[in-house]
Amino acid sequence: MAARVVGKIMAECKVSACKFPIGTFVMFGLAVIAMLSSAGAEDILAPLGETKPVEVTIVSTEFNYMPKTVRVTAGRAVTLILDNSGAETEHGIDLPTFDFHLRARLGEVVRRTFVFNKPGKYIFNCDLPGHTEAGMNGTLVVGAF
Repeated sequence: MAARVVGKIMAECKVSACKFPIGTFVMFGLAVIAMLSSAGAEDILAPLGETKPVEVTIVSTEFNYMPKTVRVTAGRAVTLILDNSGAETEHGIDLPTFDFHLRARLGEVVRRTFVFNKPGKYIFNCDLPGHTEAGMNGTLVVGAF
């Protein structure tokens, strides 16, 4: 959609007689870049300066999580949401280092707010029999983001 809008504006602008000031192009370009860069940043959480819990959704499917990598800011409250609404069986998230566990039955969405205060990379998995072995794991990165 952004490409069509830019194309329309460019078509209306000729080098000798542009209906839009150059500042409009600059501001529009910055807005497009901001939208595109935020679209791929679902796994970056709790920016510095944020005080209320940030909600992060992890979708579970048969033997997979989406996203596989989640980044959180150390010391900030994060509400992890396990969305198991499209799965065919029960799934969970297990982070033993933090004694953090979520379990969602078939079709259920569960949440828990937690403060991850120990920087590092941690593997999370589904602790139900055979699920981890089938590839149901991900990485939690705790740092200063």
